[in-house]
Amino acid sequence: MSSGQTARRPFPAMAIAAVISLLVGYVVLQIVNTGIVLLWETIPGSGSATPAWYVIGLLLIAALLVFIIRRYIGDAGHSPIGGIAISDITPRQYVGVILAIVASLWGGVVLGPEVALVTTGSVIGGVVAKSMGIIDPTMSKKVIGIGALGAILALFVGPILAGTLKLGSLPKSIAVDQLGWAIVVALITTLAVTVSRVAAALLARRAGTGPHVIILIAAALIVAVSALTVQHRTNEGILFIVTSGEEFISKLPTLTVTSTVVAILIFKAIAYAVSLGSGFRGGPFFPAMFIGASAGLIVSLTMGSTGPSVPAAIVVGVVASLIATAPMKWPIAIALGAVLGLVMGTWTLVPAAVLGAVIARAVPRWGDRITSVIPTTAVHAGR
Repeated sequence: MSSGQTARRPFPAMAIAAVISLLVGYVVLQIVNTGIVLLWETIPGSGSATPAWYVIGLLLIAALLVFIIRRYIGDAGHSPIGGIAISDITPRQYVGVILAIVASLWGGVVLGPEVALVTTGSVIGGVVAKSMGIIDPTMSKKVIGIGALGAILALFVGPILAGTLKLGSLPKSIAVDQLGWAIVVALITTLAVTVSRVAAALLARRAGTGPHVIILIAAALIVAVSALTVQHRTNEGILFIVTSGEEFISKLPTLTVTSTVVAILIFKAIAYAVSLGSGFRGGPFFPAMFIGASAGLIVSLTMGSTGPSVPAAIVVGVVASLIATAPMKWPIAIALGAVLGLVMGTWTLVPAAVLGAVIARAVPRWGDRITSVIPTTAVHAGR
């Protein structure tokens, strides 16, 4: 096939990019998760408390590593405030990007692995397009986009195989006039996520366009103090605060003390804010999902038998958190709420999930307004 024919028909390249990206993305995800488990669960052990020196030391090492990587190896990545960006980066640039992400996530910073997968898929898509002779920028962009999509699908392989997408049993029906709790869950979630993003945007403005070692170290210390405070005050593990926390959403229902969950939400939001805006690398969505799940649990525990079931409230919180984090048009927000309500729950939860999505979409995105005045290189450094 000639290069002209390949340019007109990018479908084989798109299929190849999607398959390879899914496989490689899954491997990258396992590497990231294995490192987190090793450093934050296996090595500290199953004792009642993780030593303060270990928590502080690991986060400080992560801060220094991210500074060194971004300053001396490569800084083609972008701030987590910018969400998920698909970009045509070279394999050489990828080295610096993925090292900064892995250092951040292994170090316990409150960011998710989704950007690592999207970046991996983007690079694979670019390599496939180039190797198959696709030189048209529009066609090449399509292949890169499909590569990123294939890699991000790796996030769902494990939950699908394990059957853990659904959080628990749900009521057979929910009356429309009993959906006031969904509004409360969505408002708490959106407020927490919005305040976190505003604080992160202000911090990013202060940090400037490049890695700032003092700000990175200060952020690491704030994350560590937040985790240790929760551990000391609630006797719950630091893993409710450090790392992105998506794996602990399913463990939230084991908490039955409202004040404990409130403390976790507050300190998780603080750690999330400084992780977003200080110069670390990773994704913004998974920690926001944990915050939303915590908000749902708080409402369920507070309302007791008159309120929603824990799984239902958590699902609505997760939906609201995603809408509050990602800018999207109204039809997409509503559709996403319906799909997530159905996938994570049942058809009976769709009205509540859609209501949560509508409330989250209606709240102004003040963090984005602040971010929009930050120099482009501060939000998408090196691009």
